[in-house]
Formats: sequence, C-alpha cells, structure tokens
Amino acid sequence: MVNFQTMFLLLLGGFLIVLVFEGWRSYKSNSGEEDYFVAGRKVGAWAGGASIAATQMSAGTFVGTVGIHYLTGASFMWGWAGIWVAFLIAAYVIAPRLRRYAHERNALTFPDFIADRFGGKVPRAVISVLLVLSYLVFMSAQYQAGGVILEAAFGIPFFWGAVILMVLVVGYTVIGGMTAVIRTDFLQQIAMALGVVIGLPLLISHAGGLSSLAQSLPEIAPHFVGWGFGWSEISGFWLGFGFAALCAPYLLLRFYAMPDDRTCRRASGVAMFFVLLTGICIGVAGMVMRVLYPNLSVSDAASTILASEVLPPFVGALLLTAIIMAVLSTVDSVLLVAGPAISHDLYASLIRPDSTERTRTRLNRWATLVIGVLPVLLTLQELDIVQFVVLSYAALLGSTITAPVLLGLYWRRATKIGAVCSMIAGFGVCLLWYALDGPLVEPVVPGVLAGFAGMIIGSLFSRPMPPEELTLFFTPRTRQAGAATEPAPAAS
Repeated sequence: MVNFQTMFLLLLGGFLIVLVFEGWRSYKSNSGEEDYFVAGRKVGAWAGGASIAATQMSAGTFVGTVGIHYLTGASFMWGWAGIWVAFLIAAYVIAPRLRRYAHERNALTFPDFIADRFGGKVPRAVISVLLVLSYLVFMSAQYQAGGVILEAAFGIPFFWGAVILMVLVVGYTVIGGMTAVIRTDFLQQIAMALGVVIGLPLLISHAGGLSSLAQSLPEIAPHFVGWGFGWSEISGFWLGFGFAALCAPYLLLRFYAMPDDRTCRRASGVAMFFVLLTGICIGVAGMVMRVLYPNLSVSDAASTILASEVLPPFVGALLLTAIIMAVLSTVDSVLLVAGPAISHDLYASLIRPDSTERTRTRLNRWATLVIGVLPVLLTLQELDIVQFVVLSYAALLGSTITAPVLLGLYWRRATKIGAVCSMIAGFGVCLLWYALDGPLVEPVVPGVLAGFAGMIIGSLFSRPMPPEELTLFFTPRTRQAGAATEPAPAAS
C-alpha cells in the first residue's frame, strides 16, 4: 500500500506540473499588458468566483484558522461573517462602478483607480508604497505556513520549504500573469473543496462519531463550544477580515477582468459558496483535532498532523495538497498587485511614462520576482501564529484603502489631499495601535475610522476636484440605444 508521503509527493507533483504548464500556456497566449494584468477582461463567473475564493482562503485559513479553532473552539467561526458581508457589498456596491471604470479607462492596476479618481502623482505613489509594505508581511505568513507543512511532512528544514514554494509560485506567476493565475486558482480551489469535503466525515468517524464528540468537546473547556472570544475580539475579526475582503486590491482586480456586472454578481456568489463550505469544515476539523491530540505544542501543526496521521493516505495527501494550493493561490494574486505597483505604477506611470510596452512588461517580471523573494527574509522570524499575522495584514490593508474606495466611488467631494490623508492616517493609526498592543479595541477599528476622518477632513479643507475629472465616475450612464432614441411624449 502506498504510504502518505509517497501519495503526497505524487499528488503535489502532479498539481505543480499542471500549474507550470498553465503558466507556460498563458505566456504563449498573452499578447500584451491587458492579457497579462487582467486576463483580457474575459474571465467568467465560475473561474472568477473560484479565483476570488482561492485567493481569500490563504495559508491563514488552512493552517492558522485550524490552529485557532484547535486552541479556542467554535466562536472564531463568527470571524467569517465579515467576509460574507464583504462579498455581497463588493458585488452590488463596488463592482458595478469599478468594473465600468476599468473598462472605459482601460485601467490595469488598483493604483490606476486611485490616480484617476483623485488626480496627480502623489496618491498613486502613496498607495503603491503602502500596498507593497502590507503585502510583504502577508506573503511572509504564506511562506511560513508552507515551511511548517513541508517540515512536518518530509523533515525539510523550515526555511528551505518556504524557499521551494516561493520559487514555484513566483515562477508561474512571472511567466503567465493574470491568465495563469485565474486558471491555476480554479484548479487550486477545486483541490481545496475536495480536500475538506472528503476529509471531514472521515475525521469525525475517526474520533468516534458525532455522539462521541458531543460529549468530548464540552469537556475541553467551558467556552470551547460557546464563546472563546469577547465581542470586542469578534468585532475586530469581522472588521479586519471584512474590510480587507471588501476592498483588497487583489480581489478588486478580478472585477477588472470580468466582462459585465452580471458576471461580477455571479462570481461573488460562487466565492461565497466555496468560502462558506470551507469555513465550516475547517472549523469543525480544528475542534476535533483538539479531542484527538489535546497537547500539541504548536497549534499551527494541527492541519499537517490531521493529514499525515489521521486520514487515509490518499485523503490526507489530498488535504495537504489543498493547503499548499491555498498558499500558492494567495501568493500569486498578491504578486500581481505588488509587482505592478513597482513597475507599472511607480516606474512606468511616474518615472518613465514614455517607456515602451515591451520595457514595461520586462520590468514588471523583474519587479514581481524581487517582491516574491523578499518576504522569505521575514519568514525566518516566524512572526506569530499564521492567522494572526494574516489578521494584522488585513487590518493594515483595510485601514488604508476602505475610505478611498468607498468615498471615491460615492462622494464627489473627495479630493486628492483627502485621499492622501486618508491612506497615511489609516495605515499609521492601525500600525500605532499594534505597537501599543491594541488598547480598548482591535487596531482595525481606529485604523478605518482614521481613514474616513482623514478623507473627510482633508477633502473639506481642500479645493474640490474639477467636475470634468469626475465625469468618468459620477455621470449617469446613458440608457440603451432603443430607449434613448424613443421620442418624448407630446405636450398636452
């Protein structure tokens, strides 16, 4: 009978071969920047929705969230509520206006929106720098999770496991761009769904069934099947994950790549389905692992032990492959925001706007390579439980961009100075709150409030944007041709 390690190597190797092939196939089919950055704006609902879900469900989900449920029990499931609400708001409030802007302006990156909406070079430069700083921390958490998995499964030293994953994901992303990322995300999301759906019933059976768990789980701690967190912490999870999912540039770019509003709404529904399914399964899995292995020294190792020691070899290998896929699907999407922030938004737009498309494409690949490598240095620090690192990133990102996105799309009076004040105030206050160890409330709360305050105060104390610069964002769209040419009724 094939053992777990052999089965894992076969499954993981097969998936990685497919990912590299898709990267090469996408490279051959890409014909310009639009294909590379936004997949030719032809992404369908199922591919786009699966990509949104796969990107949202990072290493923090399959490693960190299992570890948190292992430690604290059921109440962390409430943290998912912020993501579900964010997907609905994004589909019906943000996506329609943002997608139409991107198509009409031929926008390729998130800082393109900030620059076009607020004018001038400064807002583009500020958001580009802050995005890169936030994403360096985020990617380090993904590499950290991958290193933990490969070390536990094969005894590969933690750092070299992280390096192996970095080389793979940077390779196919640099080569294939958004087209490769969408295609590979779809495959990765299917692997994730199969892993948790097949693995959970087998795990419950191994623990003695539902009736046995109903007796065992409450005995762990009084709060384990109730409230392990207070309302302040739960609201912090809602707001942190919710604001990050609502306005995360790597998710908003999916709307850039979709052909119409209906596709955006359907894609958000697909994403909610996958996220809901996965969230419930991994929450239960973490709690069951506490029953089976009550004394793990590192809670982040619970998912790896589940795959390697509890489940049958094939199912365990599939689950662990799904976790690696979660790492890769998130990092590739982040790279498509962070790399272009350097090459497209700082160099091509601000330093050398006369550069050729060939030069910009080549520089983007080099920038993506460098951004992909740097977080490995942070990974050496093993900063914290993976999911808490992810939550820190989510809070920083949400604090930085929520106000510019929402008020930029729906408040005419928002100005360039307001946007710069908002981004700097939100990022800075959130970071300060972490440095002060979060007194009274979670850092995302004062961070987002500071972002909105900075936008409102800065805008009201600065000159309004010229009306002609707002036409693209606030002029009502004309009616369909047939309705537009219909003659007005005669006066009586």
